[in-house]
Amino acid sequence: MAIDKAEKSWFERHPKKTIGFILLLVIGGVIYTTEKILTYKTEGPGYRAGVKRYIKIKEHHPLSCEIVSPNITHLSVSDNLIKKPYLLRIDRDGFIMPSKIHEHPDLTMVFLGGSTTELAFAEEKNRFPYLSGRLLEEKLHVKVNSYNGGKSGNGSLHSLDILLNKVIPLKPDLVFLMHNVNDLTVLLYDQTNSYWTTNPYRSPLITEPPNLRTASRKIEEAFHIVRDLTIPNLSKELRNLAARLRTSQVDEFAQVRGKKIQVNKPWLINEFKMNQQTFINICRARNITPVLMTMASRITDQPDRRIKNSIEEPTGLAYHEYKEMFDLFNQAIREVGGANHVMVIDLAQAIPQTKQYLFDVVHFNDEGSKLAASIISERLAPLAASLKSTPVSAGF
Repeated sequence: MAIDKAEKSWFERHPKKTIGFILLLVIGGVIYTTEKILTYKTEGPGYRAGVKRYIKIKEHHPLSCEIVSPNITHLSVSDNLIKKPYLLRIDRDGFIMPSKIHEHPDLTMVFLGGSTTELAFAEEKNRFPYLSGRLLEEKLHVKVNSYNGGKSGNGSLHSLDILLNKVIPLKPDLVFLMHNVNDLTVLLYDQTNSYWTTNPYRSPLITEPPNLRTASRKIEEAFHIVRDLTIPNLSKELRNLAARLRTSQVDEFAQVRGKKIQVNKPWLINEFKMNQQTFINICRARNITPVLMTMASRITDQPDRRIKNSIEEPTGLAYHEYKEMFDLFNQAIREVGGANHVMVIDLAQAIPQTKQYLFDVVHFNDEGSKLAASIISERLAPLAASLKSTPVSAGF
């Protein structure tokens, strides 16, 4: 008697699909087993192929142009920052404009640092890296190109990467380095990894394992490329609007907030000094004259309440502890410069520690930036005038 069609199983009713499904299972099993055997044979257990790592050049996006304005966080720690739009134009090499003024300059200078060099909240022609070049032109009657390589959040290790990868090709005569507060912050919060912190906001390395998170990030980046190709101006305005409406900022050090920081003074100072020394060595090896600069601040013995709170609340350190380390870092700059016979422009000593020149703990306002440019150009004039006649020692 014939078997009723309704009594047949799904597999019997769909023999081709069943065979195809079984073949897929067999092929998948063979591939999986082969991969496991090869993994164990070549690298042992735990091996993961496809992890990509690369050095991150922490810079502004080349050829970008932004109108930046202080947000709630900036204004909360300032007592004289003007809330208005500031122009931030970037050249094709990621330097803040104006940059390459002359096609054939007599002197080329590059300034490296963090937000205290970047000076996003100053008029672009008052930012001291640019203005120093203009003042030096007037003093020496030469053509000067002056590049601003500052970027908010950068520490000295980021500046060393920038020096190696995009400053040296400019063949500059002078390169300036000004770091303190960002280095101090990173070293205080990560005394295990030092400058090579794993903090995703400060780490010099990008690691991309082959997982879904990396894939989703790549998809997001592809979307951003399409967005910027099709509606770049609209998307920028929408991002600016979202930033203005945002009531809270990303906390880069959320994982260590509230934990007691152990201040290991000798280790902190030694780590900082080694990067200053590395900067000098690289410059001299490439026939570049290095110049170190200390960082001006309003970190005084008797600070006002706003300055005191803006240090103690985010760091968890007592004000006097932080002040001691900040001052020791500036002193380390002087000592490394002196030991290597390198010019040190001591802005920490030369600029009054008042709100007339700094709108918060360490950032210049327009008046402070103009004063810094005047001091730099005055100190630099004799050295700059001698560079064409005196070859730079390679230091070997």
